[in-house]
Amino acid sequence: MTELSASKSVILVVDDSRLMRVAARKILTTGFEIVEAADGEIAWNTLQNDNRIVLVMSDLSMPNLGGLELLEKIRTADEPRLSELPVIIITGAEDDDGSKKTALAAGASDFITKPFDSVQLLARTQSQLNQQRTREDLKKTELAKQTLEEHNRFDSLTGLSNAQAFSDRLGEDVSYAKRHRTELALIQIRIDKYKVLFLRKGKQVAEEILNKLAEQLSRSRRQEDTVARLSLDTFAILLPSANSIGARKIAETLKAGVEQLTLTTNDEQVKITVSIAVTTPVIQQDTTAAQLLNDGYSKLDRALEAGGDRIEYQLSAQPAAENETDVAKSNDTIKVAVASPAAVHQALVSLSAGKPADADINDLARAVLPLLRSWNSTRNGRHSGLINQLENALQVETIAATPPETREVP
Repeated sequence: MTELSASKSVILVVDDSRLMRVAARKILTTGFEIVEAADGEIAWNTLQNDNRIVLVMSDLSMPNLGGLELLEKIRTADEPRLSELPVIIITGAEDDDGSKKTALAAGASDFITKPFDSVQLLARTQSQLNQQRTREDLKKTELAKQTLEEHNRFDSLTGLSNAQAFSDRLGEDVSYAKRHRTELALIQIRIDKYKVLFLRKGKQVAEEILNKLAEQLSRSRRQEDTVARLSLDTFAILLPSANSIGARKIAETLKAGVEQLTLTTNDEQVKITVSIAVTTPVIQQDTTAAQLLNDGYSKLDRALEAGGDRIEYQLSAQPAAENETDVAKSNDTIKVAVASPAAVHQALVSLSAGKPADADINDLARAVLPLLRSWNSTRNGRHSGLINQLENALQVETIAATPPETREVP
């Protein structure tokens, strides 16, 4: 490879038509290094083995692996180097608007129609590469900002506590909850598709959105609550002494408030949606701040996988010992009774025979909650309200049955 070609950006052109690949190469070769593939399968193998590629240009209809399937492989790749690659889809006269919409929904960065117009092809290619560089600059800027803020206690943009200060405060509140047997709730909020907003609307609009959201999250908070910005697009609220019912109500109020947020720029209204994770743990002696944060991040990832714009939470109760049917007090905490698998099986056998179940009905309901949540997730969360009501009812039953001086279930 010559020194000149090594300095050029490398583009992968994927098309089963050799004529189309040659046409693209002739137009782009003066400014870029071109790698070719005759179908999506070859292209995918090439992408995995050549980390120089910074942009993919792919036809829709190809043998072995089509353009949409290739796009899906790229967008779902574990490596950010692959999943964040700009992908320009090549369309022909036979491709209708429905195909374009499908490709756009799957993550296509742009479209180009063949036969190629040299000016348009060059312009669209350069535009995508410029956006990719902007994304890389954004990452570097955020990393530098985080490094600087680690030495301070406040986020420089929003004025909220930063990630380090929040982690320290969370550790303190977890320790306090252990000593005084109190409750604790953590709410994490992530702006859906913030990086897309940044690229499309620019830095000024994106940062104004962050400030508006920070104001919204800080509104009506108690003095003991802590609001922080954890990362580029993620915020958190720490709620000492809050139980799960109260935390969920706060999360729902926050989400409703965000839905009302609007920013007008260039006569265009910009709105956002957020995903929210609610963590209300049973505090035990081995509970750590990192565990709570990671639990919340897992919920946010689950929300993103489901399309965002939702609240994710679950009853964070610890299973009781085998056959335990009452709320039992341990040395450090109150454990919520959950029927064993054997008890659930026996109850199903009894119910199918028209007989009452031997185990406590609340314990049985708690035991099947994970199954109900999994079932609900396969239906895009359509039945979340019903499951939430069941969880709340079970918590009320537990708290009502526990003497006030020993209550520990959030």
